[in-house]
Amino acid sequence: MTDGKKHNPQILAVLTGDIVGSTKLEADRRLFLYKTFPVLSALLKEKYPEEISYRISNFRGDGWQIIVNHPKKAFEISLFIRTFIRFTFRTEKLDTRIAIGIGPIQFIPDDNVSAGDGPAYTISGRLLESFTSNCMGIGFTTARSELSAKSVESMVTLLDHIITSWGPGQCQAVFLALQSLTQAEIAGRWTPRPIKQSSVSKSLKTAGWEQVKLGISAFEDLVNSAINYNGE
Repeated sequence: MTDGKKHNPQILAVLTGDIVGSTKLEADRRLFLYKTFPVLSALLKEKYPEEISYRISNFRGDGWQIIVNHPKKAFEISLFIRTFIRFTFRTEKLDTRIAIGIGPIQFIPDDNVSAGDGPAYTISGRLLESFTSNCMGIGFTTARSELSAKSVESMVTLLDHIITSWGPGQCQAVFLALQSLTQAEIAGRWTPRPIKQSSVSKSLKTAGWEQVKLGISAFEDLVNSAINYNGE
């Protein structure tokens, strides 16, 4: 095992998730799911080099964790992961639940982030266990602005409701849009085969992508306010 890194009381985000519907997978598809995590890690590091320093840690077969260095990007990265899982496993109709825990982290092993320690880990894990019908949520160990913390919790609940209604095509369109591709580029990279730009436009419009982007921006502002608040 490589040495881990000790952290000062720096505020980071821990994303803890599990795959919804994985127990019904055949053995070959479970193996494919397991092999998907390294692929997803590489995509995340390519897209978010400043935010992602560690690979996704896979545990208990369908469980996973990852650390986000800048908490304000936690929701966008959660959306990146969730849309990837949903369109990649469109036939099996898999989804992933994601609990975002924001707070201090004391220790992160280089080769297994799930063996780390700190309040952010605790709140993320407990939050995931508390989920009933929702697939996404956020919790703060301490918030300098309770109003901002409550507001961002409500924002995540609303966005989760919208995202849960998406189909595989909308998920793929948003996943590729998150990579700053034009609609023409998205159409050309579409799997299993290229589609028309007009079809991409329709998928993004019915997903409410422009509105979701506003929500992502609001999330970033509210998280910054919650952890950096300097008011009375």
